[in-house]
Amino acid sequence: MLTLQETKDFLRLDGDDEDALVSSLIITAKELIEEVLRRKLTEFKEIPETVHQAMLIVIGTLYEERQVARDKSGVDIKETLDLVRRMLFAYRREAF
Repeated sequence: MLTLQETKDFLRLDGDDEDALVSSLIITAKELIEEVLRRKLTEFKEIPETVHQAMLIVIGTLYEERQVARDKSGVDIKETLDLVRRMLFAYRREAF
């Protein structure tokens, strides 16, 4: 599981002003990744690096796009989730 500090380092954040937001994004990314994997992250003895990176990609996208206006172009979360699904395919279960 990602730590707050590791995630803040990835996002290049200094200070504690956005800790609550980043913590929330970690939880959201975990839930999204588990949904794609169709398994809980706790089932892994050690979380594979690909899963780890997929979580950071989701968090980065959600963080960067949190204030993008609807009429401006930005990174589409659907595109990000498509990338994440491809990244995690090897670890995905047939069903929950």
